[in-house]
Amino acid sequence: MLQASLYNVKIDYPITGINSTYISDTEVTLSWASPRGEYNAFEIQYLTPENIFIQNLTLHNSITINDLKPHRNYTFTVVVRSGTESSILRRSLPVSQIFTTKESIPGKVEKFEPIDIQPSDIVFEWSLPTTQQNGVIRKFTITYGLEGSLHTLFRDFGPHEFRGVIRQLIPGKSYVFKIQAETRIGFGPETIWKQKMPILAPPKPSMQVVPTEVCKSSTTIQIRFRKNYFSEVNGPVVLYAIIVAEDDSKNASGLEMPSWRDVQAYSVWPPYQVMEPYYPFYNSSVEDFTIGTETCDIRQVGYCNGALKSGSTYRIKIIPPVILGVMTPVILIAILFITVIFIRRRRSADRKATESRTNDNMSLPDSVIETSRPVRIENFSNHYRIMSADSDFRFSEEFEELKHVGRDQPCTFSDLPCNRPKNRFTNILPYDHSRFKLQPVDDEEGSDYINANYVPGYNSPREFLVTQGPLHSTRDDFWRMVWESNSRAIIMLTRCVEKGREKCDHYWPYDTMPVYYGDISVQILNESRYQDWNISEFMLCRGDQQRVIRHFHFTTWPDFGVPNPPHTLVRFVRAFRERVLPDQRPIVVHCSAGVGRSGTFICLDRILQQILVCDYVDIFGIVYAMRKERVWMVQTEQQYICIHQCLLAVLEGKDLSSPQREMMKELLNLACNMYLKTNSQEQQNNLKKNVRYVKLGKSFLGLFFYLKRYCTYLLCRYHKILKRMISFQNLKNYSYYEFIIEIRKKFFRKKVVDFGMFFIYMRKNN
Repeated sequence: MLQASLYNVKIDYPITGINSTYISDTEVTLSWASPRGEYNAFEIQYLTPENIFIQNLTLHNSITINDLKPHRNYTFTVVVRSGTESSILRRSLPVSQIFTTKESIPGKVEKFEPIDIQPSDIVFEWSLPTTQQNGVIRKFTITYGLEGSLHTLFRDFGPHEFRGVIRQLIPGKSYVFKIQAETRIGFGPETIWKQKMPILAPPKPSMQVVPTEVCKSSTTIQIRFRKNYFSEVNGPVVLYAIIVAEDDSKNASGLEMPSWRDVQAYSVWPPYQVMEPYYPFYNSSVEDFTIGTETCDIRQVGYCNGALKSGSTYRIKIIPPVILGVMTPVILIAILFITVIFIRRRRSADRKATESRTNDNMSLPDSVIETSRPVRIENFSNHYRIMSADSDFRFSEEFEELKHVGRDQPCTFSDLPCNRPKNRFTNILPYDHSRFKLQPVDDEEGSDYINANYVPGYNSPREFLVTQGPLHSTRDDFWRMVWESNSRAIIMLTRCVEKGREKCDHYWPYDTMPVYYGDISVQILNESRYQDWNISEFMLCRGDQQRVIRHFHFTTWPDFGVPNPPHTLVRFVRAFRERVLPDQRPIVVHCSAGVGRSGTFICLDRILQQILVCDYVDIFGIVYAMRKERVWMVQTEQQYICIHQCLLAVLEGKDLSSPQREMMKELLNLACNMYLKTNSQEQQNNLKKNVRYVKLGKSFLGLFFYLKRYCTYLLCRYHKILKRMISFQNLKNYSYYEFIIEIRKKFFRKKVVDFGMFFIYMRKNN
């Protein structure tokens, strides 16, 4: 019987083809038509990417293969089987077909590590094995930020780049770097590297950088030097020392310098250090120091700024002896030979001092500019007083240093013949690296161009999209930019016509009827008019898509001027921020040229957010950063000063109405009283010294920044309190004084202030 059955088995026919009914990144379902003749099973064969031979059997004419690798070519072979292993096993001819699994997110980047670390730059190398790519790699992205900070930046690298540099880091700070690969499906897992940036000696300054003589007498010399004589690219310079010498042949580069007392035994004084190293630039970027003002007892020890010898010539050096604890070699930055003579007429000294001011500006080349000048909030009032002295002399000096910032960057696209007519002003052109690019239209030359740049804000490096006031010929492009950037707010800081001249086209409808600008329909939904500004809502439609966008129009800001009073602008910025959240970006901002008033608005918006979480403010640094992205941001000295005046008004509470100020003073007094009851005697004594902020009504934020050390929850809720105070007059059931009494009775009677209940109460009554 066995022999008969063997002879009765027919030879198989192969299948006619293989089809796929489902393909994912890790799974393929195959099917095929049943073959002619008799068969027992189907044998499916394939090789893995690791060249491992896999063989599966199935009784059905379909099979699902799992655990495949994404974006791989697999050759699947199907063989028809007849018989069994124990009898006569026959196989058909094999039929093969190639299938490709779909893409997936890439694997984890390997070997992500630095190969060169400088104080403000770091060079990374990385790799991604072919087996981990899982698709077509589009790019590598490195996201980085200060350790512990939520604010991050990123830089993209090409799919074939495996080395990249991250620049403009802060020396001495710890950063977290994360790299991810990206395919069409998305980003892969992160690979993390933590690095503390080193601090090195500052680079040697240019030989053109010299201190200047302000005035002199028979025994003294007054010199002037600047903070930016030393670059802080390798780390912040925290101390300065002044070295004086008659005999310049002696070495002045030792770590320990003799004092004035030590050189009295010499007929010709060798180099000596005038005083203990100090930091003079808390409230100004310029320091005037007088050498030789002290009466010194040679029997004592230590540094002393003793009198100079009449008729002698001195060599003066400024050195940074210590940079955040790192000893550095003495760097000669300035050589100034001064002969001390007897000044018989005081007028001569005054004249020299005046002349030296002019010469001082010429001593600093344009390339030697510091990028940051932070001022502590508690010192800002005094800083403003110093800067505004002598008819705003120091403001003029500081603003002049911004004159050439960013001007060496190319603007090639704006100067193409097809794009020149699109510029309102021939000298206000967008930089190539930060310009907004429209989607090209039918390969039309210049159709991607609009006079607009991305400008950094407090929440994002591309928070604002700054543009010129649209021309009649470019208003369609303007609305394309608003749509393509997905912006939800427009800030307009000019009137359409000022002093008889057109400053901006009326680019939105005059009434509630929809108007088409190109293929975008714009319709006014509503408009609210205030004393100094209007707020409108527009409905934008393009095809089947609709969006609502807010339009904030400040109407009382003169061209090249500033609002009067300045804190009107503060109220406008706050009105804007109450309606537009930080994640709703980019925000389109324009005036006429899109530089002066626009830059002032953005700078003020940034510092009003910064002072709520930081102890310092850096107006110079903000303007510097904006000018690197768009030309002439904050165009005039008057606008630069206005920013400082606005911040001063905020710190002194002048931006609030009288009832709001009284409310804030009362709440602060209540908070202080409760704080005194619940903290240690030492903290109570420290606080009592600062209560004058409240009693004098000079600075509301000053007290909050002091309380920040011991009572952080109060500071965190400050902006909420202020927001409720601004809308205080909307309270329906209480007069001002009744409201104060009610708050005192309900929330400040206990030792622990119930802020949660307090805010619930505020919400219910607003």
